[in-house]
Amino acid sequence: MKEDSIYFLWGKEHFLLNKQINQIVAEICEQLGEMPEVLHFDTDEITPREFREQLDFSPLFDLYRVAVIKRPYWLGKGKKRGNKSEEFIQAVNDYLDSDPRGQTLIFTAEVLEKTNPLVKRFNKEARIIECNNPDARYLSKWITDEFAARDRTCTSEVVKRLVNSGQDMYYLHNLIEKLCLQAEERKINEKDIEAEFSVRDEIKVFKLTDALLKRNLPGSLQAFHQLLEQGEHPLLFLIMTARQMASMARVKAYQEQGYNNKKIAEITSMKDFMVRKFADSGRHFSWKEIEACFALCMDIDFKIKNTSQDAVYLMEGLIIDICTSASGNSKPYY
Repeated sequence: MKEDSIYFLWGKEHFLLNKQINQIVAEICEQLGEMPEVLHFDTDEITPREFREQLDFSPLFDLYRVAVIKRPYWLGKGKKRGNKSEEFIQAVNDYLDSDPRGQTLIFTAEVLEKTNPLVKRFNKEARIIECNNPDARYLSKWITDEFAARDRTCTSEVVKRLVNSGQDMYYLHNLIEKLCLQAEERKINEKDIEAEFSVRDEIKVFKLTDALLKRNLPGSLQAFHQLLEQGEHPLLFLIMTARQMASMARVKAYQEQGYNNKKIAEITSMKDFMVRKFADSGRHFSWKEIEACFALCMDIDFKIKNTSQDAVYLMEGLIIDICTSASGNSKPYY
């Protein structure tokens, strides 16, 4: 396949990922003179064989197709990929070896895992585009442009506050839209943004637990300390961590029994996006590691409530252990 028929977009800023996908589709539309069919594959819901069959594309009425495969677990590390990863990778390889026509494939992942055999092939045959969190200079210009696109202006302090908020670009995009609607054709100032942030915490507890379940140590520690600055007690983090870990374990157990995400959502009464999140996180943990995490949570809960040990120090230790050595093979950090 030609390089411009395969794209691999990687990074943690979903706003930029989706923007890049839309840009690719727009470029194809301009080349063809018509809108291509855009199809999103969810490989959590289909077998490798079904995926391979759906990749085969016979254009109907000469329509071109764009197939988007977002964050498939089998583009991760070897032991984290799951039992059917090799079959999915083989399905993609078989498709690429067939030298197909009339279709562009777009794969996305949060991390560029260089040891993954398919990623190695992408390095040779695909256009690779990084979509990670932008630096302050890029974000400042983007924020200013977003206000300008709505025929609005803001103070430099507003730009600085948004840049340093720690929020993702989707949140910032929605906040800018809201500020422009509320300010009624005047310049947006610091009071407008402070009023907004006072209603909604900048960093939610779920940002910490999400980072923990991804075993993202820098992100977990950053979210933890930002929450502390907002006055939250460490015990709240411990409770939420244990609850999220329990939900992840439930989803993992049902998955291993052969249930798909839709059925798991029905059984557990979880939202679909929550099931997807826990299913993805569960691949990062073995059952031994999950058991060790629960043991750590129980131990720290006892120490916070019954000893004079510093709760912040204990929680920092828990975060480090979950992200790095939850299997119990090494001595707990704390």
